[in-house]
Amino acid sequence: AHMISNSVAGPFIVVAPLATLPNWVREFEKWLPELPVVRLHGTASERDAMINGPLHYKEKRSPTFPVIVTSYEVAIREEKRLSKIGEFTYLVVDEGQRLKNHRCTLIQSLKRIPAANRLLLSGTPIQNNLDELWSLLNFVNPAIFDDLSVFQSWFGFRDIGQKSKGATDEEAILLEQRKNNTVSKLHDILRPFLLRRIKKDVLTDMPPKKEVVVYAGMSKLQIGYADMIEQGVLRDVLLGQGIQQARQLSQTNKQMNHRKNANHPFMFGEPIDQATGVHLGTSHPELLIRASGKFALLDRMLVRLHRDKHQVLIFSQMTSLLNVIEDYLLYRRWGYCRIDGTTKIDERQKQMDVFNAEKTAGEDGTRNDADDRHFVFLLSTRAGGLGINLATADTCIIFDSDWNPHQDSQAMDRCHRIGQNRPVAVYRLLTANSVDIDMMEKQISKKKLERMAIVGGDFRKAGSRSRGDFNSDALDVLLKSDISNLQDKGTESENIKIDDDEFEAIMDRKKLFAEGKDAVPTEAKMYDIVDSETDVLGSMSG
Repeated sequence: AHMISNSVAGPFIVVAPLATLPNWVREFEKWLPELPVVRLHGTASERDAMINGPLHYKEKRSPTFPVIVTSYEVAIREEKRLSKIGEFTYLVVDEGQRLKNHRCTLIQSLKRIPAANRLLLSGTPIQNNLDELWSLLNFVNPAIFDDLSVFQSWFGFRDIGQKSKGATDEEAILLEQRKNNTVSKLHDILRPFLLRRIKKDVLTDMPPKKEVVVYAGMSKLQIGYADMIEQGVLRDVLLGQGIQQARQLSQTNKQMNHRKNANHPFMFGEPIDQATGVHLGTSHPELLIRASGKFALLDRMLVRLHRDKHQVLIFSQMTSLLNVIEDYLLYRRWGYCRIDGTTKIDERQKQMDVFNAEKTAGEDGTRNDADDRHFVFLLSTRAGGLGINLATADTCIIFDSDWNPHQDSQAMDRCHRIGQNRPVAVYRLLTANSVDIDMMEKQISKKKLERMAIVGGDFRKAGSRSRGDFNSDALDVLLKSDISNLQDKGTESENIKIDDDEFEAIMDRKKLFAEGKDAVPTEAKMYDIVDSETDVLGSMSG
């Protein structure tokens, strides 16, 4: 809209995830109704009709030439025909982190589509390492960022954050100075190419969000399964018990087996009740809850959230786990919606509309009891983390974490977004003394890299200048772990669980969001409240 108002002619193209295309079209129609929009999608014949129709203009810079909105997959398939339209004034890529691999098919196809300007939109420009950042910069400005090896030689972040053992005072000072200069140099190089907007700057009335990591001990069954996974005998034992689903169990992928066990042992197959011949969780639903420490915690939380009339999003990496949670919700007789990777686009929208139709009753987070059909929305993290607006919910539960912290962050943002008028509580469940802890430590490590490269640069104003070289205090803030003593949480005994006082502190919204002398402790035996990004920036400036 800004470019059109300043007489900057098109054509323009937006390449985005398939799930977000309807929203892109709606936003263009809302903010720029005078400009036609074509959603280039559908079957080959449908795309032919679009390309040979509204997109087959002789005057490509006509004010009425449509904005093209298309998906990654169609951009790859239609690369040659899109190139024939001529040079685009702007090529915009939504969720630009999709181009983090400079060898991927998508980035190669998009590079061949002529464009005077390229713009990447991303909340997560760094997910794993600085090589990914170079890939994005190479796409935006290949003339400057043309050599990955040179970029790698500029920045040596591998040892940043590590203490040098046996170094003299003089050596330690020199090492610290080099680290500070390296971070400052990265920020100076990025400054002309990066503009960063965070919620608190753009949406000044956005309600607060708090993320709480809650720990659960393993059940006796989970401890037994964990031992059998290590011994490589779990598959044989389960088959001996008549659990035929265990035939699919891989004995070699121990890490995945430990992840499943940390969630719920029934993910390997549900035992049969010999007395009734039906699944144990069906004949004795309470055993479905007791079999997993994390599930027992989930049950305790949902009972409280249902009583307090909140609406809840539950995210999991595994659709098979969503199936187990579905069984639990049926037992509780709570209404729910669901989206995973198998859900068609039209059905996705239908599920969202149904859930968002629930009317809120007031600012205190209560819901209208007249319609209590859809208390929970089940979502797979990858499929449900994009193109979904569920601001009706004020609670998000990350049942199991992703190796990539940004996948979980995008999941949280399904409810902490425009349209939200209540504080949002995010609960991340971790099974103590399990692979969950290792995954969380990996997330924390990746967040440190992002904080150094992006958050610390404070790129919130176009062309803003550096604040000068980093000092040791600023670097310490960026490298601070979100959670301390993570490996020590909840390891005392089996079935250890959060006590009533700690549970009340994190589940009572007024207590959780209280400030000053009334604020709840940020660290306790069985929970941690994670520092937000705004805390990091505030600490650096203070």
